Amino acid sequence: MTMVLPPDLELWLCSYLRARLKSSFPTIIVSNREPDDYDGSRPLVVVRDDGGSQSNRVLFDRSVGVTVRYGARAAPKSCRDLAARIYGLLTDPDICSFDGSPIAAIEEDGCNGPYFVAEDANIARCYLTLEFSTIGEFQ
Repeated sequence: MTMVLPPDLELWLCSYLRARLKSSFPTIIVSNREPDDYDGSRPLVVVRDDGGSQSNRVLFDRSVGVTVRYGARAAPKSCRDLAARIYGLLTDPDICSFDGSPIAAIEEDGCNGPYFVAEDANIARCYLTLEFSTIGEFQ
């Protein structure tokens, strides 16, 4: 019997963003969790797959949240600009055709942001959400 598992969307999206942002932001951290020792000295992107339903045997609807931390809270433009760039990268229809992409479609009405989020530390924080239809992994 062949199983179909939800794709590891966090892993793929982190690799995708890292590859496209590293030349402009050489010290950027792109991960599925914030490092315990994060001090704000480098731009940080955290990708989180919040799951979703399975629409048929091979298609999975996935909700993704992306947190961007970059620059001082009092001067948040660099954070907002990076978050907007990430939003553009993740909502580009070409993302569906890149080698190894598990994304079959972008559910545009489920994409929001970026918007600022309250932050206790002196680091600007933006958040954005995306909805994707993804292709499962056959096991």
